[in-house]
Amino acid sequence: MAARRASSLLIAAVCATALLGLFLASSRSFVAAPLDSKAALRGGLVEGDVALTAALGVAVASVPEAAHAANQGYAVLQLGWAVFIIGLGPAVLFYIYFNKPELL
Repeated sequence: MAARRASSLLIAAVCATALLGLFLASSRSFVAAPLDSKAALRGGLVEGDVALTAALGVAVASVPEAAHAANQGYAVLQLGWAVFIIGLGPAVLFYIYFNKPELL
């Protein structure tokens, strides 16, 4: 049976995509300092921040909460399982303590 080997072109494309992704991720992670650094110190507002903050507040308030509405039952289910699993630890320890103390 012939040995299986990945295509050189496929390997080059994957490496190029990884390098491009690394470059794009690192270029967006560093942010330039504000032009007027004295106004931005200690929470001071830079000109235009008030309008941007107001626009962001309106955008966030207008988004419906439909994404969270469907997940309430799932959250309750997760909490129930968490209580059950966390409660199993002491229950097992009490069972061993009172019924099989030689294991301790």
